[in-house]
Amino acid sequence: MKVPVLKQCTLTDVLNNERQRKKRRKTLPPREEAAAEEVKVKEEEKDVVVVVDDASSSSWKCSILAENFNRVIQHAFQRYSHTFTGKEISLVQVMKELPLESKALFIRLFMRRTQWFRTNQLKRYVEITKLKEALNVLSEKKLLISMNERTPELAVLLKMLDMKELRMFAAKAIANTNTKRMRQEELREALRKNCKAEGLGKLESGVREHLGECVAVEAVAMDVVKHMQFTYFLNDVYGLERFVIKGRYPKYETNVRNELFKTRKELFDFRAASRAYEELEEALFQNDTNRMIPIVRESCTKIGFILSEEDWRRISDEKGSTVLSSPELPKTTDLPVLQQCFTASFIHVRIAHHGISLLEKHKRYADAIELIQVLLGRTECKSKRGEWWNRFCIDLEHIGKATTSLEVAEAALADTWLRVGPLLSIQRRILRLGKPPRRWKKPAFAERASWTPKERKFVGRPTNRKRSVKSTFVGFDDADVTVETLAIQYYGKEEHGGWNGLHSENGIWSTIFSLVMWDILFSDLPDVFQHPFQIAPLDLDTDYFYPQRKDAIEKRLEQISAEAIAPELIETVWDEHFPAKTMCMGLNWEKYTKEQLVTIVHCVGGPGLAAMMRLLAQDHKHWRSGMPDLVLWRTEPSYSARLVEVKGPRDTLADHQRAWLSELAFSGLEV
Repeated sequence: MKVPVLKQCTLTDVLNNERQRKKRRKTLPPREEAAAEEVKVKEEEKDVVVVVDDASSSSWKCSILAENFNRVIQHAFQRYSHTFTGKEISLVQVMKELPLESKALFIRLFMRRTQWFRTNQLKRYVEITKLKEALNVLSEKKLLISMNERTPELAVLLKMLDMKELRMFAAKAIANTNTKRMRQEELREALRKNCKAEGLGKLESGVREHLGECVAVEAVAMDVVKHMQFTYFLNDVYGLERFVIKGRYPKYETNVRNELFKTRKELFDFRAASRAYEELEEALFQNDTNRMIPIVRESCTKIGFILSEEDWRRISDEKGSTVLSSPELPKTTDLPVLQQCFTASFIHVRIAHHGISLLEKHKRYADAIELIQVLLGRTECKSKRGEWWNRFCIDLEHIGKATTSLEVAEAALADTWLRVGPLLSIQRRILRLGKPPRRWKKPAFAERASWTPKERKFVGRPTNRKRSVKSTFVGFDDADVTVETLAIQYYGKEEHGGWNGLHSENGIWSTIFSLVMWDILFSDLPDVFQHPFQIAPLDLDTDYFYPQRKDAIEKRLEQISAEAIAPELIETVWDEHFPAKTMCMGLNWEKYTKEQLVTIVHCVGGPGLAAMMRLLAQDHKHWRSGMPDLVLWRTEPSYSARLVEVKGPRDTLADHQRAWLSELAFSGLEV
C-alpha cells in the first residue's frame, strides 16, 4: 500500500477546500428527503434514534420528538416498571396518550429545565402550530400549572425578565442608582433589596402583569420524566436533549440481559449518591472546602469511617477517627464489576476517596491511614487501589514509619490492581527504602524500575516567568510559542533530523485506537450497550473489556504487527464515518487528517503500534493518559518515528509518564 507523504497546507489550499465544501452543500438534496431516506426503524427493537434538526419540517419534528419520548417510556416500563409507583404509572400513561403537538410541547418544556415560561415566547417552537390548544390540553391533564394556581417567588419572576426589562423596572423602583453598568444578577439583587424595603406589593404585581400568562411543568410530572430518563441513560448528565442535538452515534446492538437496579430503593439511592458526587465535583472546582466536608463525611460514615465534623476541619497530628466493623454499606458484593458501577456504595467510595486529601491537607495523617485501610478493605473502585497504596506509604513516612512504609509497599505488589504509574511509584519507593541494612537483595524489577529515558536539552528564551501560568518562549520563527511547539521547531531543523511533528499527547493514540478497533469496540456483547447514545461500551474502562474480547483483540493486534493492516483499517473506518463525524470516545475527527494518521502509523511500524494498542486494550483506564507529548515522524531517508516527552525548566517527569516511556522503549520504539 502506498503511504502518502504530507505536505504543507497553504492559505490558498484552505480557501479552495472551503469553496469546494460550499459547492457540495449546494448540491445536497432537501433536508427532509435526506432524513426520510435515513430513518429506518427496526420492527423488533425500534432502537434507531432520529436526531431532530432545526431545518426539519414542523410535523416531522413533532413526530420524531414524540416517537423518541415513547421509546424512553417503553424502555422504562420494559426493564424498570418495578421502580415506579401506581400513581407514577398512571401519570406516564397520561403522557403517552397526549396528542402529538401537546406531547412535543411538553418534551420541549421539560428539556428547557426552566421553572416558568412566558407563553408568548413559546412561539419559537414553530413545530407547534396550535400552541394555545396544546397548552390547554397539558393544563387539563395536570402536566402544566399557571401562575393563578401557584404564585412563584419574586426571584423566579425576575429571572424571566431580560436585560432591557430589568433596567426598565430598575429605573422605576431604584432611585439615584446608575444601573447601566450593572449585570443581570446585580440588577435582580438590587430589585429584591428594594422590594424588601418597600414591601412585596407594587413591584411584584407590576412584574407579574408585565410577564403576562406564564406556565410551569408540574413538579410531580417533572420528577417522573427524570426517573424515566435516568433509567434510559443511566445518569443525570444525559437527557432528552440527546434527541435534538446534532451528531451521529455509532451503530450497535443494545443487548441487555441483567437489570442494574433490582428495587426502587436501589435506583433512588444510586441517584442520590450521584447527585452528591456532582455537588462534590462542583465544590472541588471552586475549591470550597466548607461544602466538600459534609459531603465527604457522610459518605465516609456510610462505609464505616467515623470522624466528627469538627475534626475534619481541625489541623491535628492526633488520631480522632473510629472504624465500624459492620458499616451501613456492606464491605463486599457478589455483583460483576460492570454492575458494581451502578450501586450507591460505588459512588460513596468515590466520594470518600477525596477524604484522603482533605485529611492530609489538615495534617491528619493517622486518620488518613485509617481511611485508606477502610477503602482497601472494600471491593468497589478497584482502579483507585494503586493510588490508595501510594498514599498509604507516603502518609506512613509522614509520621516517621519508613520501615512500615517499605513493608506496605512490598505487600502492595501482590495487588493485581496496582498498575502503570502507581506500580512504578511503589517499585521506586521499594528501591529507595530497601537499601542495606533494611534489604540486601535487589528485587527482580530493579533494572526496569530504575530505567531513565535519554534526555536531549536545548536552550530557549522565556517570555513568561509567572508561576502557575504555562511558560512561553521565543520560537525559532521569533513568535511566542509553548515549550512543546518550540521542541517541534527544534526537531524540524535539518541538523536535528528534519522531523515532522505534532503536539498530540494522548489524543492521537486514542484516535488511532478507536479507528483500528472500531468493530471490536462496538461488537455485540451483553449489557455493555444500554441505550443508543453511547460513544463507547460501558466496560471499556474496566477489567471486563479485554477478557470478553480477547480472541478478537489478539487477532487484530497480530494483523497490525505482522501484516501492517493499520493504515488500511484507518482508511476504511475514516471513509465510512468521517462524513457524518460519528462520535466515539477518544476519537477527534477535526484535529488530525486521514493522511497524517496513515503516515504516522506507517512510520511507527506494525510491532510498535501493536504494543501501544495492546496496553490500551488490556487496561484502557490506566494507560489512556500519560502518553508522550510529541509524535515525530519522517519519510526520508526511511520511515521512522520518535515519541518525545517535553519538559520546561520547572517541570518534572511524573511516574505515569515514566511508565509509558519505559514500556515504549522496551517495546523497541524510539523515545
